[in-house]
Amino acid sequence: MAKVFIGAPVRNRDWVLGRHLEALKAQDVDKQFCYILNDSEDETEQVLIDQGIPYITHNLGKKYGHLRGSYSYQNLALLRNILLHEFLKSDCDYLFSIDTDIIISDGSLQKLINNEVDVCSMLIRNHPKIKAHNAMISGRHILEFKEGLIPVDLTGAVYLIKREVVEAGVRYALHPIGEDEPFCEHARRLGFKLFVDTRLRPIHAYTEGAELVAKVAT
Repeated sequence: MAKVFIGAPVRNRDWVLGRHLEALKAQDVDKQFCYILNDSEDETEQVLIDQGIPYITHNLGKKYGHLRGSYSYQNLALLRNILLHEFLKSDCDYLFSIDTDIIISDGSLQKLINNEVDVCSMLIRNHPKIKAHNAMISGRHILEFKEGLIPVDLTGAVYLIKREVVEAGVRYALHPIGEDEPFCEHARRLGFKLFVDTRLRPIHAYTEGAELVAKVAT
């Protein structure tokens, strides 16, 4: 059975973190957790402790806020690369990188593993008003994906990464549209293939009281 390393940077997410973690703990796979707690001011750390989730504290200062549009992609790249380093210290076969405002359904992580591809994401809707998802093709947002396993050029937020990708040196970096872009571009340049499985559409808790689920073309 494949073993999965699950983690993410986390900051000021106590309002959704419990649901996020419970959904992950319910996945029937061999798994190991590691979260990167940074500059948190709410009860996020206590949620991690109460849930028995291993974490590392790596504070970077509070110059940049934690709300959408105010955080630093450079800081996120640094934190995600710390997560990659911790993953490589483990004996896990996959890294499941998942943002802490996403709640996945029962059995969906195993379905992602079953695709047996280099990098594969679930599909989320990014914004309540704009038709944008966590996957792009040729630099464009696809307004409506069909259902299935779709090759993409860029993805993020909730994706499974084979160990070989990280061992090859693929890393996050600063980019105007987000730290995932350099990671995906580097992976593609080294010959790895990226996909989104649009059959798997978890809840994206965009804000308190606003939960998004992606739709696909029928």
